[in-house]
Amino acid sequence: MAMTSDQYDALVKLMRGDPASAGNRAARRVLVDGKPQAEAMRETGASRSTVHLTVKRFSEAYELMRGVFAAGD
Repeated sequence: MAMTSDQYDALVKLMRGDPASAGNRAARRVLVDGKPQAEAMRETGASRSTVHLTVKRFSEAYELMRGVFAAGD
């Protein structure tokens, strides 16, 4: 799954995340830039579990929002 930078920024804001945290920076690299989680982990210094959980949390929120907005069409 890929999302735009603006979509990712909106999710971080809506979910009250810290854009500067290692987990959020790593998740951006995975979800926006298409990098593997292992590479994002090395680049940001985030732990494997933090990257996995943050990517999962933002992916689930993204899919939920897509579903809600698609149902309104």
